[in-house]
Amino acid sequence: GKPKVRPPSKVDSLTFPVFGLTWYGAPSSPSNNDGCSVIAYCGGGGSAKTGVGNKIVVTVTSDNNNGVGNSSVDDAGGNNNTAQQQQQSSSPSTTRKILISTGEALCFGVHAFRPYNDSLNMVRLLACVGDDILLYGIPLSRKTTTNINQNSEGDDTVVEEDKEEEATLLAKTSVGKGYGANVATYSACHVPPNLLHFIAVGCENGTLVNFQLTQTKDEQSSSPLPFEFTKVSECQGHTKAICAINFHPRGTQLLSSAKDGTARIFDAQSGTSLGVLKCEVHDPAGPAPVVPDPSKMKTKDPRMMKRAPQILVRGCAYGDLEGKVIYAVASGKRGPAYLTKWRTLVPLNRAPVSAGPPRAPPP
Repeated sequence: GKPKVRPPSKVDSLTFPVFGLTWYGAPSSPSNNDGCSVIAYCGGGGSAKTGVGNKIVVTVTSDNNNGVGNSSVDDAGGNNNTAQQQQQSSSPSTTRKILISTGEALCFGVHAFRPYNDSLNMVRLLACVGDDILLYGIPLSRKTTTNINQNSEGDDTVVEEDKEEEATLLAKTSVGKGYGANVATYSACHVPPNLLHFIAVGCENGTLVNFQLTQTKDEQSSSPLPFEFTKVSECQGHTKAICAINFHPRGTQLLSSAKDGTARIFDAQSGTSLGVLKCEVHDPAGPAPVVPDPSKMKTKDPRMMKRAPQILVRGCAYGDLEGKVIYAVASGKRGPAYLTKWRTLVPLNRAPVSAGPPRAPPP
C-alpha cells in the first residue's frame, strides 16, 4: 500500500514572520559519535521600533558523546567521568537554542553548511541581512570549564560548569549598495589543482554576486575576523529579484531562479551566462494561456491594457549529480504552482576557468 504520512514529531509556535529556513545534518560516524542536526530560520517584524525583534533562531541537536570541546580533570583513580557527564550520556542527544539578533535590518535568507575536514567543530551559517552577507560559526557542543575550589577544611572540590556558547561572527562583507541580499549558498569547488570555497548571493536587484571564502592573513588584512570574502564575479541577466540559487553538484555552474519568469545558469568564476530557461504557468494537459496583443486592443490607455501575468520562479534545483536534470517551480502572484523538469542536451560547463588563488584551508 501507499506509505502513510507521519505527523511531525515537534511543532513550534512562531511569534514573527519567517522569510528563510535552512537545515544541515550529519550522521554519527563509527569512529566518532559526532552526529548533529542544525535548523535555522530567520525573519522579524521589520524595524526594531515595532517591538518585534528581527532575529535568526538556530536549534542545535548534537550527540552527547561528541567529546570535542569538552574538558575534565582526572581524579586520583584516573576516572574522568563526572556525574554530569554520566547524566548526559544517559540521553542520546542534547538540543539547545541560539538566538542571533539582526537589529533593525531583516534577514531574508540563511544557509547552513559544514566544510570538509572542519577543524572548528562548528556548522557555518550564511545570513543575508540588508546589503550584507554574514558568516557565523555555530558551536556543536557546549564547552565545560573546570574550576577547583577549596572548602573550609582545605579540601579541593572539582566543579564543572557549562559555558553557553553563542554564535561567532567569522566573516562579513557587502554585496553592493542597494543590491539587497536575498539568498545565499556554498560550494567547495575543485578547480585543479586547488580546492576553492565559493559563496554565491542572489540579490533583490537581480544580480548574482560570487565570493571566495579564505582565511584572513594577519599581515595582509586589517580585518579582526578570522575569514574574509573576496569578490570573484557578478552574474547579470535576471531583471527582477532572485528567489533561489544552487551550485552544480560537481562544478562551478550556478543555477538561479527569479521573479522575471526565468531560471538561468551561470559560470560562478567568470560570471558568463550559460543558459536561460523560460518558465510557463499553465496546466500542460490544457490549452496554452492566451497572451493579449496590445495592437488589437481598442484603447491605448496603458492603465486599461491587459498585460501578461507575472511569472515567479520561486525555486530551482539540480536533479542529478551530473547536472543534466534541472527542476524549477513557477507560479503567478496567485493561483497554483507548477513543477517543470528540464534536461540539458549539451554540456554547459565550457566557460573559461581562471587559475584561482592557492588552496585555502576549510572556512
